[in-house]
Amino acid sequence: MRTFVSWRFWLTLVALAGLTWGLLQFTKRDGEAAAPTGSDETGITTGDTGDTGDTADAPPLATREIDLVAPVFLVEADPAAAIVDGVTTASMQVRVDGFRYMDIVAGTPGENRCEQLDQLAHCVVAVDLLGEAVLWFSFLPVGPRNEITLPAVTELLEGSQALLANGWVVDRADEVDRDCSDDTTSLADFVRRFGPGSISTFSLDEQAIVTVTCAGTAVTTVPPATVAPTNR
Repeated sequence: MRTFVSWRFWLTLVALAGLTWGLLQFTKRDGEAAAPTGSDETGITTGDTGDTGDTADAPPLATREIDLVAPVFLVEADPAAAIVDGVTTASMQVRVDGFRYMDIVAGTPGENRCEQLDQLAHCVVAVDLLGEAVLWFSFLPVGPRNEITLPAVTELLEGSQALLANGWVVDRADEVDRDCSDDTTSLADFVRRFGPGSISTFSLDEQAIVTVTCAGTAVTTVPPATVAPTNR
């Protein structure tokens, strides 16, 4: 009985209780760090379920600085070359005039939206360049008067440039024609009132947007990217 009530026995109990409490607190903190409050095992927020209106928004489009749009006279590609998941599987050379070739190495991001890539000057190539290196490219069909159809202008940028709905940044002419049944006072007024769904016309000769057209006007649309590059 004297052993039970001795001060040493009580001191031992207090020490054991303190050690147990410390272990419980450490385990609790470790569990909180591993599974943050408001998230389940998948990482989906389970706290506030209020709809903010932006949970289903798509990621922003990549911005492409288009440095050159040139006619395609010939494409020479390595055997079995293709564009898979937006990336070239082999190297290719694109002749853009009688004297210049554009080298596109394997692994370069790009797309092909021209169904007549094997035909002389039926397509153009739009490229984002770093020096002479191709960072990204797109083959597109060319229309009459060396013009191509591009998406709407969404923003006017400094340096006489324009941001398009597909994320491209291209030059615009000093005077851009506005083709619309309703009068607009300026290009900025057109973009503000009729921008969504409108069409932009890019001139190869001027290397710039020269015309914007209101939605509803019949134009030639760009087909989806399904055609692989021409092989050697």
